[in-house]
Amino acid sequence: MAQISKYRLRKEIEERMYEIFLDSVGMVQNRKHVSKLIDDLLSPTEKIMLAKRLSIALLLMKQYQYRSIAQLLHVSYGTVNRVGRMLESGNGGYLMVLSVLLKQEKYIAFINKIDDALAEIFIPYHRNLGNWRRERWEEKKSQSPL
Repeated sequence: MAQISKYRLRKEIEERMYEIFLDSVGMVQNRKHVSKLIDDLLSPTEKIMLAKRLSIALLLMKQYQYRSIAQLLHVSYGTVNRVGRMLESGNGGYLMVLSVLLKQEKYIAFINKIDDALAEIFIPYHRNLGNWRRERWEEKKSQSPL
């Protein structure tokens, strides 16, 4: 866990620093810039810790069992429970971000289903059937989430 000084800042200074932090994060407009900011702000351990929390929330929203998530991500049951409580009674940050991710995932799954149906109907003329099906299977396997 990250360490913080035992000497408290004045409340107004702490609040202003947090406002500046939020404004700074809000200004980031693309993935490349987000990556640069995160790399500068967080240690490798902190990045993994936050990524695991977000993954826990995503898996909980997809109805995975707490113990399965703990085993899969190598986190404690208590960590999964804590993230679950935030999903239920937090400020809605997890839900806001993850609902967009889940919609994108459903959209991609829908497009893949259409693509699969079309692939069954229209076989490309420049490939033989065996290689084409194997390529399609490998492509789907590489796109699977998590």
